[in-house]
Order: sequence, then C-alpha cells, then structure tokens
Amino acid sequence: MHKYFIKKEKRFWTNFVNNLMSQIFFLSAFIAVVSLFLITIYVFYNGIQIFKTVPVKDFIFGSEWEPVTRKLFGIFPMIITSFYVTIGALILSAPLGIACAVFLAEIAPLYAQQIIRPAVQLLAGIPSVIFGLFGLAFIVPLIQTFTEVAGLSILAAIIILSIMILPTIISISEDAIRAVPKELKESSIALGTTKWQTIYGAILPASSSGLMTATALSLGRAFGEAMAVKMIIGNTQTMPDFSPDTLFGLLSLARTLTTNIIGDIEYAVPGPHLQSLFATGAILFVFIILTNTVYYLFLKKAYGVRRAQ
Repeated sequence: MHKYFIKKEKRFWTNFVNNLMSQIFFLSAFIAVVSLFLITIYVFYNGIQIFKTVPVKDFIFGSEWEPVTRKLFGIFPMIITSFYVTIGALILSAPLGIACAVFLAEIAPLYAQQIIRPAVQLLAGIPSVIFGLFGLAFIVPLIQTFTEVAGLSILAAIIILSIMILPTIISISEDAIRAVPKELKESSIALGTTKWQTIYGAILPASSSGLMTATALSLGRAFGEAMAVKMIIGNTQTMPDFSPDTLFGLLSLARTLTTNIIGDIEYAVPGPHLQSLFATGAILFVFIILTNTVYYLFLKKAYGVRRAQ
C-alpha cells in the first residue's frame, strides 16, 4: 500500500511538471506572437497617418526627401538604393558563402574545420558598429585609393554587407549540405565520378532548398541592416547616379530605407516627419515579407515540380 501511494504521488508530480512546462512553453510562444503582432500594428498605425496629408503615390514614388523645410516625403531613391545594396551584397556573398560551406562539409580536414567554424561563428557575433568602423578605416580608404571619389559609397556598403551576411549563408548552407544522405554521395562516386563532379552534380542539387533558404535569410538581414550602412554609404537623400562615371551607381553616395529612419529619428518631431519614418519602416517590413514569400513560393513550385518528375 505504501509503495502504491509513493508511485501515485510520483505520477502526480510528473504530470504536474509536464503540465507546468507545457503552459510555460505555450506562454512563451504566445508572448512572442503577441509582441510581433503589437509591434506590427503600432508601426503600421503610426505609418498610415502620413497618408492623410501625403498621397501614397507621392510618398513611394517621390524623388525628393526634405521633410523639414519643404515638406517633401519621397522615398523612391531610398527604395532603389536598398534593393541595389542588398542584391549587390548577395551577389558577392552567396557564391563565397556556399563555396565555404562546401569546403567545410566535404573537403576540409578536421583541424581546418576546428579553426574556420569558430571564426565564422565569431564573425556572426560582431556588432554592426564594428563592421561600420572597419568599413570607415579600411574599405572607404581603399576605394578612395583606386578611384577619384571620397570612398563613402554604395560599393562600400555592399562590401561590408556581404561580409556581415556571410556567417548566415555559411552556417545554413553547411547544415543543408551535411543533411544530404550519405548513400547519394556513395552512389555518385560508385558511378566513377570525381569528388568535384559529385559535389556539383549530386550534393549541391540535393541541398539546393537549404541553400536558397540561407540566401533568403541573409537577404532579410542585408535589407534591414542600418548602423554599419549609415556609417559608410554617404547618407545623401538623392537618387544614385547610374552613369558609367560612377560605375553605374556603385561610387554614388546614397541612403537606404533603414539609414533614412535612423538618420532622421534624432530630430523628427511628432507630426508628418515622424509619421513618415514609421511609414518607411512599414514599407521596409512589407518588402521583407514579400521577398520571403516570393522565395517560399519559388521553392514550393520548384520542388513540387521536381518531386512530380
């Protein structure tokens, strides 16, 4: 009888702990979802107020930003610059990051992995302002040495952003490559292919979904980066000069959506100016959501077709 009550009491406490932990996990998830919902509502509610005084078309497609003196709230140059900088950073970092992931997962000896992997993880933890300082101290003077411009430019922002998003691409891509079944690799080698042919013809296609995911996540990071970009892009409110003299805009001074927010928030007063910054944040939010959605639909369609075949 005594053992029966001990077992019953033990079962009671086990069930109690399980239920308690379930409630804690549910509460944590609930807080995260509600916080995201409230932040989104707050940003969008304050952002749409600007459209009571400024037409949506003039705000999104306007080319002039002078909110204090002339009450002009055009963010189109910043939208163009944001996409230009983000796509440029991806073009630089995606091939390098995927190549590094292939090296870590398939080629590198153990001692090299033990050196490179912690270095990549350390790179991911460096604050944005440190990247900005590195850009000011090294990248900007380097550009100035080889060109006739001051060095602050879209090109400097692209280079720094490509370095910043490398850890995301490398880490997720390596996990995707390591997840490829060993049998697939062995089957490819058994057919007489070389190591490189196996990587190119079997491993990379099999892990392409994970590689695309890595690119999508790094895209969001690049699009939303502000501090490092602000320090090296020049922070002018005009449309980049896409003439050959500026290497098709790479040497132009510019401003992105994120740098526009942190550049003006210090002196923006309640009213149209502050509302326009909230609207800029809302549009940035929409762009990131749309980009990730397009990536998701592309992956779903591509892999749905592949599986059907």
